[in-house]
Amino acid sequence: MKQWMSLFLVVLFPIALQARTLPGKSSSHLLQEDQSANITVGEVWNHITNNGDLGGDFGSGWYGYDWPGGGPHNYYLWGSYFTLGAKVGGFYYVTYADYPTSSGEWYPSEEPIFAGPKKSAYDVIVYMNDFKDNPRNNQGRHLGVKVIIHTLAWPHEPYNNFIAHEIYITYNQEESDIPGAGPVLDSVFLGMWYDADVSGADATDPHIDDLVYFDGWTNGEWNNPDFLYPSPIDTLTLTPDSVIPGPDGVPDQYFVWGDEEVENLTNPQDAWEIQVGDTTITGYLIPRGMSIIYDGDNPADPGDDTGEDGKSAGYIGGAFIYAPPSPSDSIWIGPSGDTCRIVRPWSHQWWNWESDPATDIDVYNYLAGRHTATQLYRYAPHPYDLGAAEFDYRFLNTVGPYQLRSGDTLKFVWVVGVGQGLNGGPDNYWRGGKWMPGIRQVLEWAYKAYYAGSMHSDPAHPSAPDEDIHWNIPVPPNPPALIYSSTPNGIELIWDDSPEKTPDPIKGYVDLAFYRVYRAIYAPQTWELLAEIHRGPDGSFAHSYLDTTASPGFPYYYAVAAVDEDSLESAKSNYLTDSEGNPLPITMKTLAQSTLDNIRVVPNPYFGSAPWTATEIADKIEFQNLPPACKIYIYTMAGDLVRVLTHNDNTGSEAWNLLNESGQKVVSGPYIYKVETPDGQYKIGKFMILK
Repeated sequence: MKQWMSLFLVVLFPIALQARTLPGKSSSHLLQEDQSANITVGEVWNHITNNGDLGGDFGSGWYGYDWPGGGPHNYYLWGSYFTLGAKVGGFYYVTYADYPTSSGEWYPSEEPIFAGPKKSAYDVIVYMNDFKDNPRNNQGRHLGVKVIIHTLAWPHEPYNNFIAHEIYITYNQEESDIPGAGPVLDSVFLGMWYDADVSGADATDPHIDDLVYFDGWTNGEWNNPDFLYPSPIDTLTLTPDSVIPGPDGVPDQYFVWGDEEVENLTNPQDAWEIQVGDTTITGYLIPRGMSIIYDGDNPADPGDDTGEDGKSAGYIGGAFIYAPPSPSDSIWIGPSGDTCRIVRPWSHQWWNWESDPATDIDVYNYLAGRHTATQLYRYAPHPYDLGAAEFDYRFLNTVGPYQLRSGDTLKFVWVVGVGQGLNGGPDNYWRGGKWMPGIRQVLEWAYKAYYAGSMHSDPAHPSAPDEDIHWNIPVPPNPPALIYSSTPNGIELIWDDSPEKTPDPIKGYVDLAFYRVYRAIYAPQTWELLAEIHRGPDGSFAHSYLDTTASPGFPYYYAVAAVDEDSLESAKSNYLTDSEGNPLPITMKTLAQSTLDNIRVVPNPYFGSAPWTATEIADKIEFQNLPPACKIYIYTMAGDLVRVLTHNDNTGSEAWNLLNESGQKVVSGPYIYKVETPDGQYKIGKFMILK
């Protein structure tokens, strides 16, 4: 079972709309303070720290890769651990964030965290190091490297199901205290270690029934006729918005680059003639190189619970879409004379929670793809093919080996996303049957986003983040800061004018067109458009709205989105939240009544499994049409007093959170209420709780 650990972090919520930094204490190279930021702009929500954790937070309640974003914490990632290893003098040294120590071996650098719009709609930049004054790593084991991780996220389709990380690793020989450390770090491997749990919507054992898979080139290691998951294989035709059974001539572990207008070819002379079905395409076949974890069948539960009836249908996967040249890459000289290169990971490894590596040599053997636990496979086959069953798995996707000279910087781009299964399909649980891309399509859109705007690079002529134009995709406006409150006349919304002052980062000018007002019931997921707010005759915008159509007693969420001249809409992320970031519903209160005749309980009966309980904070019933001041006594049918509520806010509504006087949740059954006014008038009624 997972252990809950405390993680002391300064949490930033993306409410302020301007780019910002956080102040922090500094001493030498050390910030002396862990910091973090929550990314809540797209379909995947995540938690980023400046101590090597790129998702997941097993102490604060913020998990990793909540999908769909805005729901009741349906997390897909427990924790992730940035891992770097090297060989010095014949010995192996690895620095990594790890569980359960919560902070690991990386230390925040002197630069404070950045969070705000920059390259994407919401960027987070963190700085950390393993210098010789780092107290979290043992003396004589500091690699002497500094790491900058620039995280990018977008709110709009088709870019909102993944989060990208640009990674910069710089070696400084003077900051290493490893005996014999010279001007070059040898045999450097970077590994992205992900402890994914699929998913938090699974009420029982979300982690114990997972499976792990690799989607890409496997160096012939899977050419075993006894394997259940051989590679390569061609059984499907995949497009950005569909999956069709039947082969198309393209191995399913690859995608075609060049078959769409947005997929530029730097030098068409170097491209291949690819037969895709009945069509010949000029382009390249790109192996995804993606490590994936998904929900299997819990052996402890009778029947097939794979995917949890749609609640955990997502596949979480990560891949390097850019890395420096390594021995694992495919490299050739094209007809144009240019050098062509396709990035491929060095290894894909996995293990379960009972086998977490505990020593540097153990971790390094996984980084190098030569661990005995995975039978020395560089690309560890599916657990079924190695005789293992569903369990709590981690994956480690690695690139290398590299030689890193003091003063030089290695640059990488790592992308992680969640998709509707492997190949896409309708989401009948969260989105009412809407077709959603699978993790394979999500990764392909990440490639398109990375090379959008590139002038002299593509996946067969790859370039680092600072070597060409990248991520040049349209960016919608940021949402305004929003507050709203309940009044007897309706729910009143008020927002600020920040979208009217913030230029589009690509265009360089403000391109706001209008605002849209949305409402959701039970959970901030399925949004209903209430109104569009356009400029008035004087050219200005209104910044308030009164919703008079809300029904008293029901939990509502509101969002105001900014829409630009290209019809791109900001994230609907400015609804109210509590101090931990949980969605905070609001109810419309009824007017105070002069008589007791119309008092009612909503909902009645109360069903614990109803959408009303989509979030814990909405676990309640409400007494409506009350007098302006009264006491509400709640009894069992046996006459035992359960709770006394005091109502004196001059409205007609009072909520009860279904807790007794001791703070415990009440059980199912019928209950009696008595509403009594200060002058002795009263009314008695009944309601039912069913869980």
